[in-house]
Amino acid sequence: MITLKASANDIEGALIELHHAASNGADSDARHAGNFLLALWDSDHHPLHLQDFQYLDPTLMRKALQLFTFLMTTGTRLDKFISAEAMQQVADNLSTLNCESFMATPCTRAIGSNPPPPNGRRPNPPATPPAARTLP
Repeated sequence: MITLKASANDIEGALIELHHAASNGADSDARHAGNFLLALWDSDHHPLHLQDFQYLDPTLMRKALQLFTFLMTTGTRLDKFISAEAMQQVADNLSTLNCESFMATPCTRAIGSNPPPPNGRRPNPPATPPAARTLP
């Protein structure tokens, strides 16, 4: 059973635990907690998908629902309780978890290996294939 009544300490604890999971975690709970916090922070850019709650750990789900209930019943916004820098940590970790920050870089070549082709493309294969090797 999920209890939605919570004290100020419960709400603060829920926010701290959700933020810690969202900014430091490396699993699906971190991703879902991060999406939840970003949706509460700026729902225009980060819509909230309610079905994602089913994937949260039950403890985090309870804390998320307590925080959500508190914000909705009091009519306050999340930015009253958490800084932009803290939310940037969540966004950065979420970007890492979603592999959005991946940028392809040229591979480093071993010493003595052939240099890369000047135009960045592989050369065309020879017109005649090389002779097959045979065992002695």
